Amino acid sequence: MSEYFVGIDLGTTHSALYYAEKDTNASLKQLHIPQLTAPGRMEEKTLLPSFVYFPHQTELLESDRLLPWGQSEHIVGALARELGAKSQGRMIQSAKSWLCHSRVSVDEKVLPVDALEEVEKVSPAQVTEWLIEHLVNAWNHAFPENALEHQHLVITVPASFDPAARATTEAAAQKLGLKARLIEEPLAAFYAWLSEQADWTTSLEVGDHILVVDVGGGTTDLSLIQASDNDGALALERVSVGRHILLGGDNMDMTLTYHVAGQLAQQGTQLEPWQISGLTQACREAKERLLANTELTEATVTVPSRGRSLFNNAIKATLTQQDIQTLILAGFFPEVQQGERAQSQPRSGFAAINLDYESDPAITRHISEFLANSDALPTKVLFNGGVFNADPIRKLLAERLDALCGQGQTLEMLTPSHLDHAVAKGAAYYELTQYEGGVKVKSGLAANYYIGVASPMPAIPGMAPPVDAVCVAPFGLEEGSEEVMLPNEFSLVVGEQVIFRFFQSNNADVDSVGKVIASFSVPTLTELPPLSVYLDAKQYSAGEMVRVCVSAHVNELGLLMLQAHDVNSDHVWQIEFQTRES
Repeated sequence: MSEYFVGIDLGTTHSALYYAEKDTNASLKQLHIPQLTAPGRMEEKTLLPSFVYFPHQTELLESDRLLPWGQSEHIVGALARELGAKSQGRMIQSAKSWLCHSRVSVDEKVLPVDALEEVEKVSPAQVTEWLIEHLVNAWNHAFPENALEHQHLVITVPASFDPAARATTEAAAQKLGLKARLIEEPLAAFYAWLSEQADWTTSLEVGDHILVVDVGGGTTDLSLIQASDNDGALALERVSVGRHILLGGDNMDMTLTYHVAGQLAQQGTQLEPWQISGLTQACREAKERLLANTELTEATVTVPSRGRSLFNNAIKATLTQQDIQTLILAGFFPEVQQGERAQSQPRSGFAAINLDYESDPAITRHISEFLANSDALPTKVLFNGGVFNADPIRKLLAERLDALCGQGQTLEMLTPSHLDHAVAKGAAYYELTQYEGGVKVKSGLAANYYIGVASPMPAIPGMAPPVDAVCVAPFGLEEGSEEVMLPNEFSLVVGEQVIFRFFQSNNADVDSVGKVIASFSVPTLTELPPLSVYLDAKQYSAGEMVRVCVSAHVNELGLLMLQAHDVNSDHVWQIEFQTRES
């Protein structure tokens, strides 16, 4: 029986868990997560670094990797990050971002991307399951009488996650016996803010637009929430979300890493690939010291070297306050004009298989583009994410936003919850409000979704049949919404493997269900990974085309479900965003 409301932030670089006990009016609490912090040393931490490490068979003793619930062949958490910084080809990080990779299946074994020959690669879906499994074990260890599989559970995902990435996250939880509801991370951060307000209606008013800027280690997530009048009461609705932007604190650390590595190279010191991870960690620590104390003019960066002691003959370099000003503040938060869009760079014809990183590091430009697509300007701003622990970054972005959209006025900055824990806290509070009442933010699909419909035509050499896009689920369609029937009829191929193409809009304009985007305008949409599906022929012959009507709805887990109804019988075929073509 469920006794708790639990929220899990499955972050790109850190994961966290908050919970509240039912019927007690108890405050939200954070679970301290057991994890290895050194060989043979277990500690409980508020954050679980989302890193996985595969140790060499002689690297650790069995007793070195013992956790309260046993041991694992792979290491998860702080020790994984620590060991991975000192070696190459054994660590996985940012696995979550691979779930929405446009060219790599979630089940494709591609991680670590730089794996040593002896390290067996695993899939992004497998890593996601391992991270959730660690949190499940941590919870069950703390609450042996109330297993997590029996609790009300919410897992957060980026607002920009496509349906397939959401489905993979939900499927990983299901494999562990969990039934989880999904919620977007910026929305969870906003719920955390709500949870800390004695009366939130005194802080907002009708017409307010709250821009949530969530900059984590690996991603930047943007959402816009509108306050409106609902029969005399103040209501909240998430009206726009940004695309998946692979840009965050890790990019800043990597910028400093390349800067220092370049300096060392000019001095005749060439670093080995395994030293880059260690240099990145050292640059991160130096960056945090310099940002925390702007009076500090420089900080020493020590690069580990091999020897009897890890730091024997260590290589030393220096980062200055000017480096931070030039590379981080000016580089990632330049002044931009309203309507300015992220810049693209010419790409190399060949590239290694890796994540689709942003070519434009200017976070302010991505925000400008998001606001232009949303056709709205904020009146209030809520920051979230560890990047904003640094005062200089927080103050500079506030100034940039004032200049960008303040129209001569200063935007009000809402006081955020804990920048590292807010998402997990907000997720737990969201689940609590679903069952025990409280303010709810109306939300739904973050884009219009379309299915590709081929238009048969006489064969023309070199030209494939055109494909129109038909809207099957409009922007804002809410979870658990009633099934909507499309006005169109279609022909459905059954009894053989077929491909379904899906698209999503790139702006917040709401299309009506059934609206047809002509083939020549389809390139204005973003195509999602196609689905390869076999639909049972039932009473029909293999390959036969059946006349169907199509209905769509979003289930309580936020998954888009399509059903094709045979117009001549009671047969129904279901199509879900749950698989990707390998």
